[in-house]
Amino acid sequence: MWRARLRDGNRKPGRSHLLTALNSLRIVFANEDLTEDDPAIFIDRDGVINVRRPNDYVLDWPQFVFVPGIRAALKKIARLGLPLILISNQAAVGKGLLKISDLETLTARLYESLAHDGILLHSAYYCPHRSEDLCTCRKPRPGLLLRAASDFKINLSRSIFIGDSETDVQAARVAGCRPILFGPGLQTRNSPAAWMTGLDVAPTAQGLLPAAVHCLRHGTQPLRDD
Repeated sequence: MWRARLRDGNRKPGRSHLLTALNSLRIVFANEDLTEDDPAIFIDRDGVINVRRPNDYVLDWPQFVFVPGIRAALKKIARLGLPLILISNQAAVGKGLLKISDLETLTARLYESLAHDGILLHSAYYCPHRSEDLCTCRKPRPGLLLRAASDFKINLSRSIFIGDSETDVQAARVAGCRPILFGPGLQTRNSPAAWMTGLDVAPTAQGLLPAAVHCLRHGTQPLRDD
């Protein structure tokens, strides 16, 4: 069973809440602290873990459909021994289509489903704002990544961010971590856009582990050979 906890202010642990000072939602699952200055694996949700709904939002668990092959890929990535941290824009909250409590419930179901496969999310960071709100946490701004790094003393320069969009790539670059662009749509591109130049890419879930290992070894973090 999942547990969320907070370390902000004088609130007691046990559930997440919308942080008015930082305007972002944090859900923490792990009980142990991270080693200072270690890297992390940041991962987007919609389009990476679950299939996007065209012109719509995932508002409850029955609408949550895993991207083909992603669970097997995440299981292999989890064996690298680095914290997996979810980074996601969820404008449905700001638009009044999704309650914070429902987002928490959906995240709990995601955690439990992945945990069944031996994949343990460390935490999840959400931006609940609309694009017109001009907040500092909505990707392509790096606020969620910077906050996670500050909360857990993560070395962003040694970390990677797996995403499926230009906004994910921009957020990673501004924050100082290395982006990996994921998605089946990459296979159908005849000519990559300018922002894709020089990116590490994984068109399929099977390619995520090799891409992640390559990017992490670009830094100094030794990997476990499981």
